[in-house]
Amino acid sequence: MKLRFNKYLIISVFFAVVFFVGCATSPVEFSFLLDGQGASSVGFLTTNRDNQPSVALVSFEGRRLPRSESRTHWDPIIFPSDRELRMIVRVIYRETTPRVEGFGLIGEIAGIVSDVSALTRNVDTSVEFVSPPLEAGGKYQLSFVKGPGMPGRNILRLTNIVTGRIVHEDEFEVFLGGHTVR
Repeated sequence: MKLRFNKYLIISVFFAVVFFVGCATSPVEFSFLLDGQGASSVGFLTTNRDNQPSVALVSFEGRRLPRSESRTHWDPIIFPSDRELRMIVRVIYRETTPRVEGFGLIGEIAGIVSDVSALTRNVDTSVEFVSPPLEAGGKYQLSFVKGPGMPGRNILRLTNIVTGRIVHEDEFEVFLGGHTVR
């Protein structure tokens, strides 16, 4: 009996380690600086969960990020300070929709309404974000905020981590895969 318990304990610990540690990645800093420039760091709020907005850097002034090594991701990213920053970011928001099974015609109508709601609220697109000049030595966070309602506001928000002050916001619209920046 004790041997069976130990076997299940070892298997449980193995799966717990793989689940909690094996899937984790560690952050690695990346820099777009040239020699002699002031620097400011920007973190990007990325998640891989439904109902959680996510934003990731695609390119900065036409230069793409290189692939990170296995089990790592770029965070934070160092940018030149005291000048306007033009970057392309990918924003993602997937809303889970409850499925109504049964109930005949009423269930079908509820399912269609739920699908239309998800279609108008979901976001998966690349957007240009133009940041004002950042302070040298500053630490910032770029996040994507999905507002309530249908389709809801889409806002890219740059926040100073140290002071908690919002430095810059851009609102953009998404219509079935396309986007326009206001």
